[in-house]
Amino acid sequence: MRHLWVIICGFVVLPLVAASEPHVISGEDVRRAIVKRLTEAGEHAAPNVLPEKQFYVCDQPLEVQPAFGGWRSVSVVCPSPVEWKIVVRAQVKSAGLPDAQGGDVATAQAVFLNRPLRRGDRIQSGDVELRPIDPLSSGSVFADPEDVIGRVLTQSITTHVPLMPRHLLREWAVEADDALSLVILRGGIEVISTGIALEAGQFGDTIRVLNATSGVELLGKVVGDKKVEIVSKSLR
Repeated sequence: MRHLWVIICGFVVLPLVAASEPHVISGEDVRRAIVKRLTEAGEHAAPNVLPEKQFYVCDQPLEVQPAFGGWRSVSVVCPSPVEWKIVVRAQVKSAGLPDAQGGDVATAQAVFLNRPLRRGDRIQSGDVELRPIDPLSSGSVFADPEDVIGRVLTQSITTHVPLMPRHLLREWAVEADDALSLVILRGGIEVISTGIALEAGQFGDTIRVLNATSGVELLGKVVGDKKVEIVSKSLR
């Protein structure tokens, strides 16, 4: 009978011990804890935390509380074995609110890699795809794959992170003092002239240029390598 009691105790105690074993908290653990806590508080959260990020050891459930007087940022606390705390932006938005057209909450799209790439890799057309993201986090991401194709990465990037300008090597299509082809549209007719760049610019940038024939300073949009489409006269 005594042996039977020991066996029964073993079945009861072992699961409790296993449940309290410390482990390293991941970004996905943090994200789930935030979403669960804010759902209980009647809020909808989309925290921007890298799932694979490693934080610290914890052997108790994470505690999530509002930071700075509201839920837009939250404190995530591990009470044991050594107490630690991080502050995460919760990306709160109103749950279930319709947009102006009566549909669901609007979503934004961002460019993501569909396979991990390393620092120094040049992005090809088959490396990227568009995915929906929370509009609150769409301020500094690319929404058009054409904006990143051909660019070089400044750091290794996984498929979980939307591409941002800081991830890409700055590449100038035009350098200051470059000789340029100036494209001037007049009544549907394209006139090509020559000019000089007064400042550097990437594809899509508006820069100041000098018309080599007239000496007039103009504003033009960089549309190709050493090619600028004139948009107006410079105000300078």
